[in-house]
Amino acid sequence: MKLKFMTRNTEKLKETLLLISHLRKFVILKFTPEELCVILVNGGSANLEPQVWCKFPTARHFELMEIQSMRENTILMEINIDLLLQTLKNFDKANSEGLNIRLQRTDTTGEQGVATKSGRTASLALFYSNININSNVVNHTFRIPVKILREAQDLLREPLHTDHGLIMRLPNEFVTMFKRLDKFKKTAFNDRVVIQASKRDGGLLRFVLEEDGKFKVTVAWNNKLEVHRPTNTDTDYSVRESLYKNGNLHLLNTENGKEATHHDYNDNYEEEEEDEDSLGEVEICVKLKDWQLASKIVGRCRTVLLYIAPQKCSLHCLLDDTDDVELIYFINGVRNL
Repeated sequence: MKLKFMTRNTEKLKETLLLISHLRKFVILKFTPEELCVILVNGGSANLEPQVWCKFPTARHFELMEIQSMRENTILMEINIDLLLQTLKNFDKANSEGLNIRLQRTDTTGEQGVATKSGRTASLALFYSNININSNVVNHTFRIPVKILREAQDLLREPLHTDHGLIMRLPNEFVTMFKRLDKFKKTAFNDRVVIQASKRDGGLLRFVLEEDGKFKVTVAWNNKLEVHRPTNTDTDYSVRESLYKNGNLHLLNTENGKEATHHDYNDNYEEEEEDEDSLGEVEICVKLKDWQLASKIVGRCRTVLLYIAPQKCSLHCLLDDTDDVELIYFINGVRNL
């Protein structure tokens, strides 16, 4: 097993880690020749939500990379996100020309890694140099203990959408919705929220908080939303197609004032008539805390899509106007009591 790579700019990696550092103490790094994934799972279980998958194409972020593994050149490791963040911050302050990162295994003396009861028998070593005020070269080395996850490759899979729902593009101002819902989170009845979405009237999105039918609050997004129902049988492909092809879907005003769906060049979608089925409402109940934890990600990312279906929903985000960083936030539905 071998992992070596070099980068000159860690800004987007550092900013992404800052966006998700409040969610988990430990994250999983998945290295492949094509992509680095930073994965957050609840309690180390891939079956619990929410999950966050942050994707960094290696060709965009690393100038040199060498990876060798008997498991299809894939290496997974668990690492403390705060230690990694602090090291990246130190690198930025040093004004160095490049950061070299290498996986080191612990030998029998324990000199290169930290062998603990938690199984952290390796370390991710980060090296960089800079010139101090006396014009001397100063070398810096940081070793962060990691746990190699040999068996997780077969178990840790990105969640897939198997049920049909609606895709909604959320405007940058949508972050105010999280602040409005925050007003209710300290009350006893708000452990769950029902999210309702529809294509009606140019796109509807509502959040319903209720206590045993006695008290009910509905918070709705008042402005129109770009929304459509994917017709492609591969729902995850449909979501990514919408995310990356900005401008392939527009809402146009028709003469009678209703919203119509128009496609410029994406032939994976079909024009839909405004019948009862295509305008039908999709509803899901989720834990309010899980939904609110996404506010920091939604507030920072340039492009945000909400995929909402009866069993699960997800937020698909691009950090900026490029596709250098993609963040996906998955939430499973729960029973509405």
